[in-house]
Amino acid sequence: MTNHYIRTYFLKNLISLLIPMLIPLIVLGALSIFLIQQYVLQDIIDRNTDLLTQTKENIELIFYELDSLNSYIISSTNQFDNLQQLMDKPTLTHQDYKDLVTLKNFIDAPKEAREYIHSIYIYVKNDSGKYLSTTTTGLVELRNTLDFNWYHSFVTHLGYEETWAESRTIKRITNNQMDTPLNIITMYRTIPKNNGVLVLNIKADYLQQQLASLSTTVGRNLVIVDNKNNIIFNEQNYELGNRIIQRLTSNPNSFFDMTIDGKPYVISKMESSKYDWTFLSINPKTSLYQVPKKLLKLVLFLSAICIIGSVIYAYWVTRKATVHMRKILAIFQSAEQGGALPDISIPVNDVYSLITHKVLLNFTEQNTLKRKLAEKKYKEQTLELAALQSQLNPHFLFNTLETLNWRAISLTGKPNELNDMIDNLATILRYSLDDESSMVPIMEEIKYTKHYIDILKARHQNQFHVLWEYDDDIVPFKVKKLTIQPLIENAIEHGKPKKQLCQIKIKMTVQADLMTLVVIDNGKGMDRSQLQIVRERLQQNEQYSHIGLSNTHKRLLVAFGEHGGLTILSKKGWGTVVKMKIPLKI
Repeated sequence: MTNHYIRTYFLKNLISLLIPMLIPLIVLGALSIFLIQQYVLQDIIDRNTDLLTQTKENIELIFYELDSLNSYIISSTNQFDNLQQLMDKPTLTHQDYKDLVTLKNFIDAPKEAREYIHSIYIYVKNDSGKYLSTTTTGLVELRNTLDFNWYHSFVTHLGYEETWAESRTIKRITNNQMDTPLNIITMYRTIPKNNGVLVLNIKADYLQQQLASLSTTVGRNLVIVDNKNNIIFNEQNYELGNRIIQRLTSNPNSFFDMTIDGKPYVISKMESSKYDWTFLSINPKTSLYQVPKKLLKLVLFLSAICIIGSVIYAYWVTRKATVHMRKILAIFQSAEQGGALPDISIPVNDVYSLITHKVLLNFTEQNTLKRKLAEKKYKEQTLELAALQSQLNPHFLFNTLETLNWRAISLTGKPNELNDMIDNLATILRYSLDDESSMVPIMEEIKYTKHYIDILKARHQNQFHVLWEYDDDIVPFKVKKLTIQPLIENAIEHGKPKKQLCQIKIKMTVQADLMTLVVIDNGKGMDRSQLQIVRERLQQNEQYSHIGLSNTHKRLLVAFGEHGGLTILSKKGWGTVVKMKIPLKI
């Protein structure tokens, strides 16, 4: 088995494991990620919409506070006309102070009631540069305050806009030292009648804290931009240039993706038609899809586990199967070359090893049977040839006998006893030379055995008598050719008594599918020791003086297996019995 086949087998095992595991995992993982992304996207849209709506409503509520103050000013025209006069007076009377307290209470009330309001200013045109503020007990001169930038904004917008807002800082002094500037959002509403302005300063930190409590995603930045793309509120104080603001506000969609400084963001946008402001929620895309990313990592991790596990299992299966296949191929190769089969011992601990063990066991058994059959056939042919060569030289004798037959007739001028002997012998030779089949019907074997007996009678001058005993039920049986002849010859040559006629009985009986042939003589017989020697030599297949018995015994063993062969019984002075069993079917 080459490495190419091993690698191919390994890849097939690996693919057969990976396909049923990875395909469902990838399909389910991809589908889950897609559905979760869609869910997250819709959730982001809904949450940002709610956030912007709430922020917009809060801002509009603050503006509503400014509108309320303006409405009061409009309805209190006389009081604010007096305020303008008070601001121009170098000194105030007692009544002036009472009127001033009344006006101040008017702006102090909402300031105290609204935590997010830092301060409220009311300015009406005056030559002294004074304004009314909630931060002091009375009027404040612009030249004596740190917070005067609002006035420049008012002058700039005067005559152009009625309301506007801006983000700015207020300088502060704490313990006679400059403190950290305060970020505020200042809303302006002009008072046209008095050429004044109502200023509402909102704490940016407070607004930022309120928005933080509505946090939707990590890194979210809420930005409020006016109609001139000026940033009014920037939650995270990110640096957003005019170009970026322009891109954000000019996009017609309320939800869109945008790359800012090389990073992807998801933008939600809402317009305030009342104040012409734009509310923007800028969310980093990396923080939005954490769940799909974790799911993707889990799918990749499980895929890696599946691949590693499949590789290990495929390697183990391939290695185990390779060991079995190497053994099988070694056995096949050895069998093809006719060599000894290697050890087939395989530990049976699973179904694969059990199958392999059964295959090898059946193969070795078949191979062993095939080899034994070949050996049996070879031995049979060898013994047949040895039997013929050891008993007769058929061709030579047949030709010689034919010559002698004609010579005997020529000497006497007519057929005589010698011609009968030659004729019987020639018949036997023809029978032995007929080699088409080594198995012959029992009746044919009996026929030619009688020819042989006639020869022996002439040779031994009728000193023995043969008695046949059998029924017609022996007709279906077949025997090996020239099987009975050696037994008769052995009875005459080794058992013939000296002083009496030798009686030989050939008896054949059938029981079921088995025929028993017995040759009985009343000859000299054998004592126990002689009988034991004869039996042992038959079992050891040794050649000895009873060559006819030895060859017949071997031929029967080859033909009928271990149930064939001869059985010999004998008693000194009583005679010998030689028995063989012939099955109907071989």
